[in-house]
Amino acid sequence: MFLDSVKNYSRVIKRIIPLFVGRSECFCSARKYDLYESSRILSEYMKMGRVNDADKLFEKMPEKNVVIWSIMVHGYSKNGLHKKSVECFHSMRNIGLLPNSFTIVGVLVGVSELRDLILGQSNHGLIVKLGWEDNSFVGTSLLEVYAKCGNISDCTKIFENLKSQGLVPWNVMISACVHNELFEEAFLLFNRSQKSGLFPDSMTALALIQSCVAMESKCLCESVHAMVVKFGLVSYVQVNNSLLFLYSNLMVLPAAWEIFDTMEEKDVISWSTVMSLLVHLEYASDAIKLFFHMRDSGNEYDKLILMNLISACGTLGNLKMGKSVHAQVITHGFGSDLPLLNTMITMYARCEDLDSSKTIFYRSKLKSMVSWTSIISGLLHNGRPREALDMFIRVRIEENIITDSVVLVSALTAVSEMVALELCMQLHCHTVKVGLTNYTSIQNCLISTYSKCGDVELANNVFMQMVSLRDIVSWNAIINGYGINGHGETALSLFYEFRKSGGIPDSATYLSILSACSHSGLFSDGLLIFSQIIEENRIRVSAEHYSCVANLIARAGYLPDVSKFKDGEGKAIWRAILNGCVHHGDLRLAEFAAKKFDELIQKDSGQLVLLSNLYASVGRFQDAEALRLSMGTEKLIKDPGFSILTGNL
Repeated sequence: MFLDSVKNYSRVIKRIIPLFVGRSECFCSARKYDLYESSRILSEYMKMGRVNDADKLFEKMPEKNVVIWSIMVHGYSKNGLHKKSVECFHSMRNIGLLPNSFTIVGVLVGVSELRDLILGQSNHGLIVKLGWEDNSFVGTSLLEVYAKCGNISDCTKIFENLKSQGLVPWNVMISACVHNELFEEAFLLFNRSQKSGLFPDSMTALALIQSCVAMESKCLCESVHAMVVKFGLVSYVQVNNSLLFLYSNLMVLPAAWEIFDTMEEKDVISWSTVMSLLVHLEYASDAIKLFFHMRDSGNEYDKLILMNLISACGTLGNLKMGKSVHAQVITHGFGSDLPLLNTMITMYARCEDLDSSKTIFYRSKLKSMVSWTSIISGLLHNGRPREALDMFIRVRIEENIITDSVVLVSALTAVSEMVALELCMQLHCHTVKVGLTNYTSIQNCLISTYSKCGDVELANNVFMQMVSLRDIVSWNAIINGYGINGHGETALSLFYEFRKSGGIPDSATYLSILSACSHSGLFSDGLLIFSQIIEENRIRVSAEHYSCVANLIARAGYLPDVSKFKDGEGKAIWRAILNGCVHHGDLRLAEFAAKKFDELIQKDSGQLVLLSNLYASVGRFQDAEALRLSMGTEKLIKDPGFSILTGNL
């Protein structure tokens, strides 16, 4: 009976157990499904940037395995929360979970962006301990950590020890060299990658283009451009934009325009880069045309586009369009953007609307050094050197802003226009005090300012102390300085010294030396230099050059052959000839020139006064009076004289 009961019980148990086992498997299966579904949703949240939703879901999850933690670590890194990624990784380690390769890659992304070398080395130790050092993904991420932390030696060791060297590690290593300013090494690595049979991709091209920008090598730029075309990388907008930026840096408009014109897809960066180049090269009208073309093509524009447009309006002096763009700036919500406000300050000043320029400046809640420089330059542009200097003093004392080289150059320019030697010396002392003596632009401006203030010896002292800082502007400034102070022989000697040292004169150099020869009566030397300009045919001879030569010839008592000069240069040449006639008291030559340029004379009150004085000096008072009366009839008023040495009217 007992045995029968046991047997019956056993039969019942055998029937019940499978039911419970099956149900248990169902429960386990449901639990696994929930965990999988939760991890999938968690991953989607992170991919969409919904970090807060991911955090809430993560906190509610009763069970978290290594996959869940890895999604969080990796997700934080990808969403720019690098510190939180590292903290999450440490929390995972503290509860005893071992990371997988996905977790490690995630935390290494965070460490690389934090630029924390010690943290990187600590994680490197963990990688070796867990045996992940041979994993190509982990190795590549570790490369990036050392690269961004500036440890190029360890970066190289890891790279050389990687067993699987696909294109990605090569790109990381090339980018590491670029990041650490080892530009030549970046190209050597690229050559090695090609020998290994690897073809470059867009990331390779971007790194190499960045090297070209830093090296400023046109030849190298063209080689990389050819490589981009050869491997079919011109379809990438980013690559094309980088090439545009490269050619813009080199100021090579034809190449930049060719790339831009052939781009199948253009974004706002493409348009703004070409516009910036056109504005910088002072093709302002073309920049404005490009803007209208962009707008008509249905492209949206950003504040950089508007900034370029404002600069173009300033260059052209187009106040009406400038105001229209100003309205667009406000409409698009950029009214408080400081760089845009600074550009508008400059634009209004160049359009000679100084009141609007000042209004924007004073209403700006925030002011940078650029803001002050813009208003000071604007005052100078509108002939207000005293106000410009007062503004400089205010920024230095009242606003307590550290002056930079640009604003100091503006202050020195104001002093040169005021011809205030003592102020120039004070600014020179200030330059030494604030440690800006190594700026070539400041030294060049000091040479020019001292020269205009009549102290060429102090100008020469600055020039002699520059030594390695000298550039062509320095030579031009000192040559011009001696020239305007009547030391033509010294200016000539400096010119030949410059040429002997391997210097190549530019348009300004020739203008300075021709002017020096003209003022000092160095007739033969001036004509010899001018003949060299014509023979070399290296610079474009402008009206100013012709004017200097005409003045030189006229001062020597000869009438220049005006037929050899180009149209549009008549006024400058007439002024030079008439000055020469006055210098020599040659009335016959003056009258001949007056008849030749009768139309131009009637438009220039200063030249009429010169001719009138010449008539009076030889006793022809009736002719002198007739010219003076004609000025009254034509309502011409002579500008008052201004002494360059005393600054007095």
